[in-house]
Amino acid sequence: MAGFIITVLIAVLVGLLGNAVSPVKIPGDAWGAYLVALVGAWIGAYMPFFNAFGPKVMEIALVPTFLGAIIATMFFAVISKVVQQES
Repeated sequence: MAGFIITVLIAVLVGLLGNAVSPVKIPGDAWGAYLVALVGAWIGAYMPFFNAFGPKVMEIALVPTFLGAIIATMFFAVISKVVQQES
């Protein structure tokens, strides 16, 4: 349970930063950014290949968790921008 809480905290932090820095706002404002970052953090933290490196806190590898959340947030921002331009 503590590992999940750490993952959520990282996702909230990255979601806030990603939504603030990204030129395209993620739909749903902060909650949308949190959800996208949570998916990315979960992928980074719990996928077998990715969680093998970096420092760990309560069995959660911090570096892959941050990277997964950042990549997911930026990817979703780019997809949102493309969809907004097409409509």
